[in-house]
Amino acid sequence: MLTKKSYHVDDPSWQEDTLKGYVFVPNSRVLVRTMHDEDSIFIEIRTRDSLTMRSILTNGLSVWIDPQAKQNEKYGINVPAARAEMMRRQEEALQIMRDEGDTLRHFRFDYASWTQTVSENRAVITDNRGTRFDESGQVSISYTNQVGLVYNIRFGFSQAETDKDKVDKFSVGVVSERHQAQMPNTGQSQMGGPTDMYGRPRQQPASRQQRPERLGLIPVKGWIVFTLTDDKPAS
Repeated sequence: MLTKKSYHVDDPSWQEDTLKGYVFVPNSRVLVRTMHDEDSIFIEIRTRDSLTMRSILTNGLSVWIDPQAKQNEKYGINVPAARAEMMRRQEEALQIMRDEGDTLRHFRFDYASWTQTVSENRAVITDNRGTRFDESGQVSISYTNQVGLVYNIRFGFSQAETDKDKVDKFSVGVVSERHQAQMPNTGQSQMGGPTDMYGRPRQQPASRQQRPERLGLIPVKGWIVFTLTDDKPAS
């Protein structure tokens, strides 16, 4: 597995909005970095890739922590998706197109709006024995045009029944599984078009409005090992 350092949260360089300490989740466009203090591990996950942001907001996000630095799903932070709400809004947008005969310019993925919708859902923190933890203040989600989509997660060493002195490295798994969501039917008829020499309807390529529009979602799944250090990150 890929290995990266986890730096102390009091390192003053973390106050800068830079990409210091980040590493890509394998085979993805998702960046992850971790910090820690005596009590907790702080995990930051971010991406500016449009399809990846759409995928995560649509599918939800699971972050796994293994204090033994393996790939075991020991402790999980599961942030729900907002797929049902998304499909409802898509249908509303498509109805506008049907009523007004407009183009797909009405259908845009509003990342800020979806981030707000997802952040209103309760995250679930559990261990592999089914124990649920109070997640109050442990998960926050934000989006800006400059930074993109950001998940901030705090996981306490006590939740893993250990402390910082007993952990020299740990692994983090980031998962957002693929779900090919299809747009609702636009209701456009394919009849009434050109005919061939025998008067039969000529087959035409489906228009953009007639084709099922897919959300182009892509999976995210990978593990990274972090070693605890109090060194400052390299510039």
